[in-house]
Amino acid sequence: MPYELTLDSPLSFVRGVGETRLQQFAKRGVRTVGDLLTYYPRAYEDRGNVLPLRDCADGGIHAVEVVCTNKPVAGRARSGLEYFRFCAKDDTELLTVTVFNRRFLLSQMVVGRRYRLYGRVSMGLCGAEMVSPEIEPVVPGKPLEAVLPVYPLCDGLTQNFVRKVVQNCLPLCEKLPELLPEDVREKYELLPRGETIRRLHAPRTVEETVQAKRTVAFTELLCFQLALRRMRHAKDGASAPPLPPPEEGGSFLERLPFPLTGAQEQAIREIFADLEKPVPMTRLVQGDVGSGKTVVAAAAIERCVRNGKQAVLLAPTEILAEQHFKKLVEWFRPASVRIALLTSAVPKKWKETVKSSLAAGDADVVVGTHAVLQEDVRFASLGLVVTDEQHRFGVRQRAALLGRGEQTGLRPHMLVLSATPIPRSLSLILYGDLDVTLLRELPPGRQPIQTMVLLPKDRTRIYASIRRQILLGGQAYIICPLVSDDADGEPKDGADFKAAERYFSELRRGVFSDIPMGLLHGKMPPLRKAEVMREFAAGKTKVLVATTVVEVGVDVPNANVMLIENAERFGLSQLHQLRGRIGRGKRASYCVLLNSSGGPCERLNVLANSSDGFQIAEEDLKQRGPGDFFGDRQSGEFALRAASLADLPLVKQTAEAVGEVLTKLGEPDYRALSDEADAIVRRAGDGKTIN
Repeated sequence: MPYELTLDSPLSFVRGVGETRLQQFAKRGVRTVGDLLTYYPRAYEDRGNVLPLRDCADGGIHAVEVVCTNKPVAGRARSGLEYFRFCAKDDTELLTVTVFNRRFLLSQMVVGRRYRLYGRVSMGLCGAEMVSPEIEPVVPGKPLEAVLPVYPLCDGLTQNFVRKVVQNCLPLCEKLPELLPEDVREKYELLPRGETIRRLHAPRTVEETVQAKRTVAFTELLCFQLALRRMRHAKDGASAPPLPPPEEGGSFLERLPFPLTGAQEQAIREIFADLEKPVPMTRLVQGDVGSGKTVVAAAAIERCVRNGKQAVLLAPTEILAEQHFKKLVEWFRPASVRIALLTSAVPKKWKETVKSSLAAGDADVVVGTHAVLQEDVRFASLGLVVTDEQHRFGVRQRAALLGRGEQTGLRPHMLVLSATPIPRSLSLILYGDLDVTLLRELPPGRQPIQTMVLLPKDRTRIYASIRRQILLGGQAYIICPLVSDDADGEPKDGADFKAAERYFSELRRGVFSDIPMGLLHGKMPPLRKAEVMREFAAGKTKVLVATTVVEVGVDVPNANVMLIENAERFGLSQLHQLRGRIGRGKRASYCVLLNSSGGPCERLNVLANSSDGFQIAEEDLKQRGPGDFFGDRQSGEFALRAASLADLPLVKQTAEAVGEVLTKLGEPDYRALSDEADAIVRRAGDGKTIN
């Protein structure tokens, strides 16, 4: 008796899915029939829109119907790839078709038969050409599919196989539990879930997918925001150690050699007000590059320590952690605050000493990287957790650290910092579980940075300017997009992308052969990275060739020049972060954005004409969308599968819906939505990705 599939059935029960395919699907997080039905296409091929060859745009992807006019000829390219070539035509043009690595199709090509081809059309000297298009025979009475879904794949999986398996399971889409109540669907013009899934996997037209994609995106954003509200409200029933003002003794703030800005003073007042309450603080301090977030965090740390509690400062990189450690040691030295450093670069014996000190209460503050998140790191009385560059950690790491203080029955306060300005339209989505403080005022003394967009033809002039600034006592960063020429996953399209290792060697042997240089990238051993950074900070090296590993937190006041190669490859917010590494001292500072694309790049002009990180972030979001806005840092909490945070009208609608839904979550029709939000919260607590 055949097995009846259910949504919970393992994929191994689906016809055609063997052990190898199971492992391939598992890499994509697909293990059950239900997982497969919510494995959404990333794009669609509109093969039903067949055009005459003469109407096809040069370089465009099109569907055409042609008749094979000659017997295909097989051959082998100089690269070793096998191919076959044939000619075809429609009523308007001739077409030459070359197909690589699919010799099995050779025997299926019949002179005089009609085929539908789908692929890129190029107009060459001898007419229209297509290379390795999709080829389907046109059979009278058997219409071809007009729209085909395109799925994200991993090694071994093919589009045809995934499509076939999905179609085998598609009848079960009606059994997926409905998440959105009918009144919500009607108000926001959304589809039932079963119909949504059918349209996504088997649309009759591309237009049919529009409302389905909107329904999935709306649902995803709504559930995500509800989960964040749940996390925010969870602290309402939790207790935290109140940290009142100390009775005597001056603060380190009184000894600082510089005045605080009004924004810093206001942020500290807000934080202190939170810390005095017996409920956990969960506050985000969001500021532009150089706005002075570290001082604000240090004030919170000092308040915690003077109340007899321990504090953690978590940084995303060892370079930044070491820099924070040195800064806190300098500021807190007169108060005899005991500060420890814990990163993967710390020797094993010293790590054990640090862990023992934290557990025994002999260390007041620990500054570290992800090493602090290890389960064997315990605290005697944890009162405050500070995470710098919040987007590098996120919801699940916050949850993990907050749990470290609960052995005392109290949850620690949480302060998160972000130097990536985020448009206000996104704050409620990304930081719905946090109170937000903005630092929009820069400390006095920050030098304006003259930013210019130049082309490769200006390279000689750029090098001469760098040399002149070094002779005047300055230092320079040269930023490259790649580590090496063979970097995995990098484009291999022949463009001149600068690789740090090769470029460093070229400059050291050539134009800067008489100038001390350093090389820094993320693949170097931690100790070597720290050594390179120390030498640059001390002025021993004058030019540092680096990747974006220097993007956050690196503070070298003497560095006043930055050249960013292939600047068109970076997002505006990332370029703004990189630019913020200079202009920290008394020297006039210069940033060169080298546009290697060969064409105009209006995005770069935005950066050249503005120093306001929040304005730049708004523009970056409009132009690139949130996936690129956050870059690689998005992998994790912001990995929304269907929704786009750049769809601001939809973001606004879901924010409106959250307010309405929260008052009804106890009703039966809202139970599924409530359960889904709870599941997201649990995944965050378990250290799993929220998506």
